[in-house]
Formats: sequence, C-alpha cells, structure tokens
Amino acid sequence: MKLYEMTDEERIQYLLDHKYINQDQANLLSSRNPLSQELSDSLSENQLGVFGLPYGFATDVVVNGKDYIVPMSIEEPSVIAAASNGAKRIKNSGGFKVSTSSHIVYGQIVLEDVNENTLNLLQNKKSLILQIANGAHPSLIKRGGGVSSVEFVSYGDMIEVELGVDTVDAMGANLVNTILEITSRKVSEITSCNVLCSILSNSGEGQVVDVNAEVSFEQLATKKMPGEEVAERIVSLTGFAQKSVKRAITHNKGIMNGIDAVIASTGNDFRAQEAAAHAFAIQSGSYQPLSDWRIVDGHLEGKLTIPIEAGSVGGAISSMPMAQLSLSIMKIQNSQELRSVIGAIGLANNLSALRALVTTGIQAGHMSLQSKSLAISAGAVGEEINKVARELNRQKNYSLANAKEVLKELRN
Repeated sequence: MKLYEMTDEERIQYLLDHKYINQDQANLLSSRNPLSQELSDSLSENQLGVFGLPYGFATDVVVNGKDYIVPMSIEEPSVIAAASNGAKRIKNSGGFKVSTSSHIVYGQIVLEDVNENTLNLLQNKKSLILQIANGAHPSLIKRGGGVSSVEFVSYGDMIEVELGVDTVDAMGANLVNTILEITSRKVSEITSCNVLCSILSNSGEGQVVDVNAEVSFEQLATKKMPGEEVAERIVSLTGFAQKSVKRAITHNKGIMNGIDAVIASTGNDFRAQEAAAHAFAIQSGSYQPLSDWRIVDGHLEGKLTIPIEAGSVGGAISSMPMAQLSLSIMKIQNSQELRSVIGAIGLANNLSALRALVTTGIQAGHMSLQSKSLAISAGAVGEEINKVARELNRQKNYSLANAKEVLKELRN
C-alpha cells in the first residue's frame, strides 16, 4: 500500500516500524494533543486554545547521500505531494547536493547624536567592543560560537554598530538581542552617544544555503511530452521569471511553500524566513527568482541559493514536543543539516510546480488533492468524504456546487 493510501494510524505505524519514531512519539501523534495548556500559555498571550495545522511528511528526500523523511506542517495537501514528487525525481537522478555557510546572525546597535569624532573613536575601540560583546554571552563561546565581527557604518547623524554572531545551532534571535543590549550600554558610555535601538537583523546574508540537483530527461517526461521538451519549457519559464516580477514572485512563493512548511514543523520562525528570502531575491535591485534551471550535458540542472533562518535548539524549538518530534524523525544532528534539508525541500517543490505548469497545468494535480476539502465544505462526513472526493476526481468538476450535488445524490 502506498503512503498516501494509508490511514493516519497506518502511517504512524509505518514510521514506528521503520524506526523513525519511538512508541512515546507514536503515542504523541495518536493523541492529537501537541501542546499542553501550560505550554500553550507560556508560548502565547491571551491564549484560549490551539490552532491546528495538518502534520504530514515528504518522502524520498536524499541530501548529500542521506535519505530523509521530512515533516511538513501546512493546510495545503498539494505542497507535501509536490515535495515528495520533486524529491523522488531528483533522488532517481542522484539526489540533492547541498552546501551551507556558517550560521551568522547579524545585529545592529544604532547610535544617534553622533559627531565627527565618533566613527574614529569606535574604530579605535573595536577590539574592546568585540571583547565586551563576547563577554555578554560566555556560554556561546563554550559551544563554539560567539561574536565573529564588528563593523561600523555611518549614516550622517547616525552610526550603525553591526555585530556578526555565530549562534551555532540556535536560530539566535533572543541570544543576539541579549548580546546587543548589553554591548549597547558600553558603546553608549564609550561614545557618549544615545542608543536609538539594539536589535537583530533578519537579513539572512550570513546563513545562505546552496542547493544543487540534476534531473534526467527521463524523470521529467509525461505521457504526452518527452523529457527534453519538458526541460526546455522549464528553462524558458525560469527565464521569463527573470524578466517578469509578477512571475518571479509566484515562482518564489512555490519555493517557500515547502520551506515554510518545514520551518513550521520544526518550531522555527517562518516570518523571519520569509523576510530573509524576499530581501535576498531583490538584492540585485530587481526582484529575481531564487532558483535557476538550465540544460547542461543532456540533463536539467537546478540551483537554489537562499538564506535559511533556522535553528535546531533553543526557544520554542526545544520546548514544543512536535518540533522535537520533527527533528527526531529527520535524525537531525545540527542546524547546518536542518538548513540543508529545508533548502532541498524548497527546490523539490519548485521543480514540481514548474513541471506541472509547463505540462498539464497547475490545477490538474492541485484540485484532485483538494477534492476532500471540497467534500467536507459540502457537508460530507465519515466515509462520505472519500466517496464524494472520488466522484469529483472522476468528473474533474471541482466546484462546491458540484460537490453538494454529488453528496445529495450519494445520500439519496
């Protein structure tokens, strides 16, 4: 039986049988209770319940020779299906090759009321400021991280003191903000300038991931179109995205569909991820697609270069049972590995979306996966849901009105 044909309990048993999870984790999944009242209260304000998102997983994700099952939390069924579909085509062509930069998070101390001597004073005290900054969080040094750079940028009547912090496996927001606030007080004393603010930046430029994949023409072919033609059309559509901002935006949204779903499932901050990704897309001055596809030596080659703002320890990641479960399922050892897998999912989703667009069209697969949602919206319950969904897929008429009509006929 294929995974998508299994019941939820059968999928949980599959993960248990294949040692992706243990019995306690299986019980957590079966309980449908991811957060306790106490933990919910600690993570949110005015908390009165838990808003659920479906939790599934993508398969056939091979990154740097290691095979992963990748948890994804999202309300859109076609996203997980597309991730698995794209990943399998890439797996059959050799898998993803991913490299990551170090995990540097940048923070800014903004000084106001500066004078003509302030910048020189800061330059002269650079070593002292670096020493103060590293002293603000000594445990980070013990973990192999710490403040790696201090730079100064003048904006006329303001100066930015920029700290680059290697946060190791933590996403690092709270950690960096703590370092900044302690350091800012000393910088203010040194310069006699007021501190306007101290805050991390979500630019992501110190957390870039390069994802590469080769896809054989055979893996791209459809029943009606040879693989080489599919590849040529993918390259053409990518080229169009480089010219059209409106297309580039949707091209990138398809990448973020997969990335955000993994970010959410691991307890990371998808708002920070979105900010970093789209800022990166416009760094040339013109909004560009984050991935590129080309035909090289008789096959399709894809490359995704993107900042991935994710950690494997700390904050909500360490406190949320489902986030810990996700990391356990993937057997993640550190943040570099996690960022590699997240980037691979982004390129897998991108491939599936582009292939669908240039062949059958995006709605063919998308709406067939939406048929159950339509059935539920029409009022179907229990076994009616699958029966209505099957009929909608047979008719290929995906409207709420038709779903209601199919349900009415079923009940009569």
